Amino acid sequence: MLSSNHPLYLPEQPSYLRRALVALRAFGVLSKDQAHGIAAPMLSLSMDAEIFRKLVATYAANEEGRTLLRERPDLQAGTIDLVGLRTLPEGTLGKLLAHYYEENGIAPFASPYPARNDVEYLAKRYRELHDMVHIVTGYGTDPISELELQAFVYGNLGLRHPVLILTLTGIFMPMQLPPIWTYFPKLRAAYRHGKASADVALRPRYERYWSTPIEDVRRAVGLASRG
Repeated sequence: MLSSNHPLYLPEQPSYLRRALVALRAFGVLSKDQAHGIAAPMLSLSMDAEIFRKLVATYAANEEGRTLLRERPDLQAGTIDLVGLRTLPEGTLGKLLAHYYEENGIAPFASPYPARNDVEYLAKRYRELHDMVHIVTGYGTDPISELELQAFVYGNLGLRHPVLILTLTGIFMPMQLPPIWTYFPKLRAAYRHGKASADVALRPRYERYWSTPIEDVRRAVGLASRG
């Protein structure tokens, strides 16, 4: 649990000023370390608590969602058996995830942040699924593709923090990115793709699909065609 004097501490009912300060601080941390275990969920919570609260209410209205909220499964470092996933057939979700980590030289996300309630749990799970959503949607990991994924998530869940990321990236153009208008059509298409899909960026229990071919996973979770 974060202490109350931690710069990223967010009380359960924070003021708008506190939320804004935490969002900017979290964004600053993530601009240097995208996998930061505390800053990632705090960025989501500081900007999107109301949206996650609505999602909690939606999920609680059906058995699948209630089970997710009741069991609160983790999908992060320590719970993903990468050794076992490497033995799965080519083209399956689990095999692709193992390749993803190997090819990018990264490990599964790990967060010591303890979820105090369902809203905080969904914010943490959302970040845990980031790498999975890359694979399921087909968006790559180069800078522009990462921005496409943010636009997809904005359309998919209506979260606000992707808009902050897209806006600040467009203004400051880190990593020698070109001007935003040169790739804006890709962002617009990704947003529409997310809007047309089921909430694949958060809800599915992807760990149930490890041995399933990726195209079957996409159909099962309601991913729309990129058209």
